[in-house]
Amino acid sequence: MQPREATDTRTIEATGKGVVRAKPDVAVLKLGVTTQAEKPAEAVDQNAKRMSKVIAAVKAQGIPDTAIQTSELQLDRVTKWDEDLQTDVLVGYRATNVITVRSPVDTAVKVFDAGVAAGANTAGGLAFAVDDEKKYRREALAQATKVAVEDIEAVAKALGVNLDAVVQAEVMEATEPPLYESQFFAMDHELAATPIVPGQLEITSRVRVRYTIKVP
Repeated sequence: MQPREATDTRTIEATGKGVVRAKPDVAVLKLGVTTQAEKPAEAVDQNAKRMSKVIAAVKAQGIPDTAIQTSELQLDRVTKWDEDLQTDVLVGYRATNVITVRSPVDTAVKVFDAGVAAGANTAGGLAFAVDDEKKYRREALAQATKVAVEDIEAVAKALGVNLDAVVQAEVMEATEPPLYESQFFAMDHELAATPIVPGQLEITSRVRVRYTIKVP
C-alpha cells in the first residue's frame, strides 16, 4: 500500500513491509506404511508391526517421542471391477499409518533413509522451518515499521507539513513463515543417501502506522 493521506486530513498513514531471510534449522517429514490383506484385522496387524519398526528406526537417529506424531490412520476397503458381475467386488482391506517427524536439518536425511529401510513405503513432502521463528518475525516487524515511518515522513515533507505523534501502529497479520517443501517418495529397494537442499525461508511482516499532522 502506498503512503496516503487518511480520510481524517489531520493524519497520514502508511503500511511498511519487512522481509527477513533465514536458513532453516528444522525439517518436517512424513513417513507412512501401507499394507493390504484379505481381512481388515490382518491388514491392521501387518501395518502395526511394520510401523513399529519404522518408529524404532526413527528414534534410533536421536529423535525423541515428542517430535513424532501420528498424522494419519486409516483403513479402507479395496475393490476391483468384475466384468462378469458388472460391479465392484471386495478383494481386501488397505491399512495406512503415517507419522510426522520433526528433525534437525542435519539429521533429516538419516531419519528419512532409516525409516524407508525399516519398512516405510509411502512418504509425503519434506518441509523446512526455523525453530526460533519469533526472532526473525520481530526483525521483520522492525523493518516494516521503519519503512512505514520513513514513507510517512516523505509524504509529510512533500506536503510541507510537520508530523505530531503516532496515533496508530498495527501489525497487519501474524501468519506463519512459509515452509519450503520438497517432494520425495519412498521405495522398497535399497537407496543411496537422499540428497536435500534446505535453501532459505522468507519471513514477512507488515505494519500500518498513522501519524497526526501538527495544526498551525
